[in-house]
Amino acid sequence: MNNSSAVEKAEYQEQFAPLIDIITRAEDDKEVMALAKAYDSEHGTEMFAEAVHLTVYCIACSKFDCDC
Repeated sequence: MNNSSAVEKAEYQEQFAPLIDIITRAEDDKEVMALAKAYDSEHGTEMFAEAVHLTVYCIACSKFDCDC
């Protein structure tokens, strides 16, 4: 991993730490979405939108050889 990728990863993890926590403790995708929406309502963030983005990305990624 090059330095810019490590920096980008660290920035993403900092920005979306609440979503990472939600994904870790949720039982399934439906719960991730519900918890992300609730978090957004309480904090005025965009965690739900990022959860949708990740879900779509992961579905597409699983169809190809990917090193994500």
